[in-house]
Amino acid sequence: MNNAQSTKRILIADDEPLYLRTTGQLLRRAGYECVCVSDGDAALEKLRIEPFDLILSDLNMPGNLKLELLREGRSEWPNIPLIVITGVPSLPTAIESVRLGIADYLLKPVKYEDLLASVEKVLARSARTSRPPSERSDRETTLFDRFPEIIGRSSVMEEVLEIVDRVAGTDANVLISGESGTGKEVIARAIHNVSGRRDHNFQVIDCTAIPESLFESVVFGHARGAFTGAVKDQEGLLSRSHLGTAFFDELGELPLDSQAKLLRAVQEQAFTPVGKNELRRVDTRFICATNRDLQEEVDAGRFRQDLFYRLGVIHLELPPLRERDDDVLLLANHFLHHLQQDPPRVTGFSADVADAFRSYHWPGNIRELRNVIERVVALSRTETVERSDLPRQILEDHTKTSPAATSEISREEALDNADQDYLTTLLKKHRGNVSKAAQQAGLSRQGMHKLLTRHGLDAADFRE
Repeated sequence: MNNAQSTKRILIADDEPLYLRTTGQLLRRAGYECVCVSDGDAALEKLRIEPFDLILSDLNMPGNLKLELLREGRSEWPNIPLIVITGVPSLPTAIESVRLGIADYLLKPVKYEDLLASVEKVLARSARTSRPPSERSDRETTLFDRFPEIIGRSSVMEEVLEIVDRVAGTDANVLISGESGTGKEVIARAIHNVSGRRDHNFQVIDCTAIPESLFESVVFGHARGAFTGAVKDQEGLLSRSHLGTAFFDELGELPLDSQAKLLRAVQEQAFTPVGKNELRRVDTRFICATNRDLQEEVDAGRFRQDLFYRLGVIHLELPPLRERDDDVLLLANHFLHHLQQDPPRVTGFSADVADAFRSYHWPGNIRELRNVIERVVALSRTETVERSDLPRQILEDHTKTSPAATSEISREEALDNADQDYLTTLLKKHRGNVSKAAQQAGLSRQGMHKLLTRHGLDAADFRE
């Protein structure tokens, strides 16, 4: 602890006497000056008469049951960072805490080393800057201007971006859920790009691509000779996210055994590479995505409740494209120009095509829309996309179908049709070259072959 750190003053507010006394003692031993109070009203009184560098606050205590301390504290003393510690997490209070601009959100029981690491990190970040770049922007700048990678102007997306904007300035773990193709990774990158970690790595970890037997090796790394084929030391993917963000995609697909191993790394911000004895510490923010209802998975015993709470401090649910009517044509035009070289050969959509896009229910969401635009760009013979250029699943769907009215079978059939049309378009464009088709689709060659087999397509039929 250096001299600058030893002078930092921390206000601790908690109505549990033992926890309050113990936490104060531990932080004083670390060199901090601590003032302890047992309710939110007393904390506000202290803030009015004494200077502090950091506030540690419980949620469920007198004077803060309705987040009075958080709201008034952020309003009156916006430059004092605030860490929330709670033993009873809930989604509404977590979201509201993030909206108010808290610096971190910890769950009881908190290990001392985890609490100390959070305090040091928050104070260091506070010394560098008191507000994230997004909040230092001009008041005239809209949310959509601050997140140019997110295409849309609908009210539902504005609500999403309001939470994204607040979350970005904290280190709280975020769980992003939504149907396949709704843009979960785009949102995760947006959070990272305006956060204090933006100058460090955004490491994608695809849970569907890691065999269970290799999870520890791939995520945590391994030592030379740790197992057959380990010919050299290998850095794990989690190490590459140090000081940055680890994005676990398709978290719901992670087996229970792997979930237990991940939980320890999330809790302790540390792990042991396979075949090594030393503990590797990281400073990582976790953002995860899933198309499953993880609460249902927890209830069914397929997902650990403790990991769900750790990673889902903030739960952000993305709306399906069918609930974003105002954004469909914006996205379609974006893809139309993004998927072509300048000058573009295809420049717009006919009125019939625009109507069809608005009425279609888009079971594959934004990913399906992108695939459709890529198909029509490849097949259209005119500057304007006409109705005849559209795939059959859109032509056959003249009315908008609500989620409740769409059976699971019809949704799967629509997705299969969209995938088959897209694969056919790719194979025609690349004349049956599977490697080039896979590269354009962002798939491995093996993954492309699996899709072709599933849809009964043979690349040889497209070779000239």
